[in-house]
Amino acid sequence: MSTRSDQITQLKKMPEVYSDFTTAFSVNPFNGSLAKVSNDKSITQSLRNLILTNYGERLFQPDIGSNVNRVLFEPNDMIAQEDLQYHITQTITQNEPRVNLMQVLVSPNVLQDSVAVNIVYSIINTQQVQNLSLILKRVR
Repeated sequence: MSTRSDQITQLKKMPEVYSDFTTAFSVNPFNGSLAKVSNDKSITQSLRNLILTNYGERLFQPDIGSNVNRVLFEPNDMIAQEDLQYHITQTITQNEPRVNLMQVLVSPNVLQDSVAVNIVYSIINTQQVQNLSLILKRVR
């Protein structure tokens, strides 16, 4: 027989497999240390950072990043969409070993001059299917 304390303590808590600091480096209000994200939120944050980072932007790691910003300044046609899909797929498969990439969908939004990217992946340890949606817009 389980008690009430068993239901709200470590027995029901999901184990922390992956963890990282937040991109804003915010402070945890309870203990004053840096706030962190864990598990699926950590991987989602990492994927977003990889896609939005240009090659050579990280010091001493020039091979990490993607050519997404370069492709955004090309005409918004089928060739550019396939190029975006290719660069995003290559970036994730080469730099994020914690995920199995299932699908990358790129669709244009001509009215707002942006591109919608939908990434479907599964986390290796949990086999949960996750979905990441990004709106990529070029900055002038």
